[in-house]
Amino acid sequence: MRMMWKVRQLLEDGADPGATDDKGRTALHLAACNGHDQIVQLLLSHGADPDLKDGLGNSPLHLAACTNHIPVVTTLLRRGARVEGLDLAGRTPLHLAKAKLTLLQESHPQCLEAVRVEVKHVIQMLREYLERLGQHEHRARLDDLCSRLQSTSTKEQMDEVTELLATFTSLNVQIQKQEKR
Repeated sequence: MRMMWKVRQLLEDGADPGATDDKGRTALHLAACNGHDQIVQLLLSHGADPDLKDGLGNSPLHLAACTNHIPVVTTLLRRGARVEGLDLAGRTPLHLAKAKLTLLQESHPQCLEAVRVEVKHVIQMLREYLERLGQHEHRARLDDLCSRLQSTSTKEQMDEVTELLATFTSLNVQIQKQEKR
């Protein structure tokens, strides 16, 4: 809460919400990466650019997606952040969500609940992305994955849900690429 007050005070005193550090990051990049949704909202309301890229080509949405800050992803998307924005490696935030799923599949997690939470976050992010892209026809498929996720009790069942989600995410990454051509 104290940080929120400081940011508000700085903005009211005329601080530039688009000011960057030596790596090209703005306060919005840092707030998004750290999951400070209220600060993200405040910065956006003071004119911060949700699509400004840092030195690595990451937008605040890229950073929020790869750190699993769903409320920040939602805020950024609802405030106009570009879903199709690319970082320097040519990845969209959706690619980062897919990479996170791949890591989950390749790891050998000790705690099924931790994987369940991660997969649920990726489903929520994907739901927001697809909503933003206007691809409402996929909502039922994501709802089905959520239901299956809730009923998982073994690593094998979790792997199955994760694989289905990874395949679904890959298809949407491919669709995104085709639409750009």
